[in-house]
Amino acid sequence: MKAWLLRIFLPLAACQPFDAHADAPAATPPAAARPSDEAIRAAVRQILDEMPQQAMPAGGTVLSGGAYKEFARTFSEAGKPHCMGPDALRHQPPGFSTRTWNVGFGGLFALPFWGAAIVRGKCNWNR
Repeated sequence: MKAWLLRIFLPLAACQPFDAHADAPAATPPAAARPSDEAIRAAVRQILDEMPQQAMPAGGTVLSGGAYKEFARTFSEAGKPHCMGPDALRHQPPGFSTRTWNVGFGGLFALPFWGAAIVRGKCNWNR
């Protein structure tokens, strides 16, 4: 009754896929499995010699995306301008507004607003 099992498993056991240990390499001693310290040092030196001196190129901006450029622009606009510069009235607009009227001044008529920017500290004298 159990002879049919022998007829199935005997040819399966003799075939190549079940012969797993036939192609295995011979066992090596545990000391040869780990490379020596000098071999490790030599390999590390060789890898370091192959690497370039600077991993990242000098110059240029690393963060050059649109959000970073927008942040840099708004950050530079937030600083106080020089009082004698072209945009001295950036934080002190030369004009006034009412509910229905917006009145802006330029040229010599903006001098009082320029004086107000100096007094209020909206621009820097020393830079």
